Amino acid sequence: MKIFILFFGKAYYNNNKLVLKLKNYSFLISFKSKEKNYILTKLFMLKIETWKNNKILRTISKPIKKDEFKKYVKLWKEMIKYIKDPKHWWVWLACPQVWYNKRLVVVSLLKNRDSENFPTIMMINPEILEHSNTMQKDIEWCLSIPWEKAKVERFSNIKVKFLDEKAKEKILFLEWLSARIVQHEIDHLNWILFTDKISE
Repeated sequence: MKIFILFFGKAYYNNNKLVLKLKNYSFLISFKSKEKNYILTKLFMLKIETWKNNKILRTISKPIKKDEFKKYVKLWKEMIKYIKDPKHWWVWLACPQVWYNKRLVVVSLLKNRDSENFPTIMMINPEILEHSNTMQKDIEWCLSIPWEKAKVERFSNIKVKFLDEKAKEKILFLEWLSARIVQHEIDHLNWILFTDKISE
């Protein structure tokens, strides 16, 4: 049996158990000597970084290099699980929000707030190439700033370039809510929070 683990932190071996310690995740791996297998018993508990003066959220994220793709694709899968979990139910998440200053976001491409069937994708190193001249105000909120909501003005339409999980370049033309979601998440990569853009 093979187990692949995304791991950032320290590890030590104690009483036939491999214990991995790090800021966001908690692992406990038990070792069965007869079977020579590691059994993963607790995996990936994401912790959301919060508040406006948070150093992680206020740092510009670095691009993901090609030799880092496999590592961050695994993190992306856990981010997807987090936002799809009924306990959290969310439609967007950026890498800095889970402690890593890397240019990766998970976004759900909703047509409107009542959408039930929509794709949720990963964008690696996303970049807005073009945007409309028209702007639109709408209510936004964020996992990293709990209990706050406010109107934010954003471009109505955008053209965005990014890499997918296979390192293939993709370009999307997005409008309205999908465009808003992607702009919100790219802001996280540039240390900007939605509260910085509140418009009356």
